[in-house]
Amino acid sequence: MILLAVLCALLIFLSEHNYMDGLDTLLMVVGAASGLILVSSVIGSRSSKVVRKVFILYAPEDTEFVSKLYEALKISPYRILWDKKEVKVGDHIEKKTNQLLASSSDVIFVISSHSTNPEWFEPAFAKVAEQNKRLLPVLIDDSEPPEALKEFMFADFRESFDDGYLSLRDSLREVKRGRPVSKKPSTDEVAAN
Repeated sequence: MILLAVLCALLIFLSEHNYMDGLDTLLMVVGAASGLILVSSVIGSRSSKVVRKVFILYAPEDTEFVSKLYEALKISPYRILWDKKEVKVGDHIEKKTNQLLASSSDVIFVISSHSTNPEWFEPAFAKVAEQNKRLLPVLIDDSEPPEALKEFMFADFRESFDDGYLSLRDSLREVKRGRPVSKKPSTDEVAAN
């Protein structure tokens, strides 16, 4: 509206004065106004766009698979949080990893013979459960998923990386929040009651 009012005022001014001198001024004002509108719309669209963050939780022995998965996912519209790329020299590893997990909306949980070890799995799963993240399990070998994950549908990478990737990608595209993760009581907790 303001731009239209300025243009009308300039046209009135031009009709009363030398047309050619006013045309230069008009073009300069229109160009500047167009530039401001363009810059403001670009800044507005960037600041209003929220990028979903996806954290990859895995056993250290599965780093080779996770590296391949990270490379495939990094072209997606999500920010993939992998500790090997996010933790920098001087960072406290556990604190930084916990920050990454806390800042994510989704967690890819890599299931393998290494991650099903209760000493690794139970503390890792407890962190995800207490933060109520959307859990996206991926199965990369023939190990039996832990009891807490058996009710979840998983992306199956056992026979084909591409098929597993496509099913994971399709799940990531869903904007709705997934089923909340609930911490199941351990066998010790059940026995105590």
